Amino acid sequence: MKDYRIVPASIRHVRPMSQSMRAAAMLALEAFGQDGRRALHRAFLASTYCRTAIIDGKPVAMWGIAGTLLNDVAYVWLVISRDIASMPLSIVRAARTELASIMADFREIQTTVLPEDEAAVRFAVYLGFGSGEEETGKSHRQAQHEILRNERYRVPVGDHYVIRLGYHPETRH
Repeated sequence: MKDYRIVPASIRHVRPMSQSMRAAAMLALEAFGQDGRRALHRAFLASTYCRTAIIDGKPVAMWGIAGTLLNDVAYVWLVISRDIASMPLSIVRAARTELASIMADFREIQTTVLPEDEAAVRFAVYLGFGSGEEETGKSHRQAQHEILRNERYRVPVGDHYVIRLGYHPETRH
């Protein structure tokens, strides 16, 4: 893997990142009637903290934190490009470092994932997202299966639903 650097996100990263977004994520957004670029733009604007991973001058991942100043719960989001969809170990380490840093300021981190994007669910579970209860002692695969099948994780959005997860590093598999 080539060297990467993490920089403060810029509005200039939104277009190239949305154009290189993983196909599964783009299709999942379209199922909700959402345009990838507009969704990423909204997430960027709503974030109090936002970063971009750059390789060879191109954005390959973008993430942020949204939430209110006085709330003790942070909402995180992540978009990765198809160029790094295999998630090299260095990117995983960077994600865990970012999550640990966020946990220093918040009691809980929450996220939503689109159920059609199983790779996103798999990555979230691998990082330690879940309910913090029944995942203890289960393999990543078992936890992912539970999350995708159990209705308690579902949040209705129009005719569809998203999956709500919390970050619980102490119950990581």
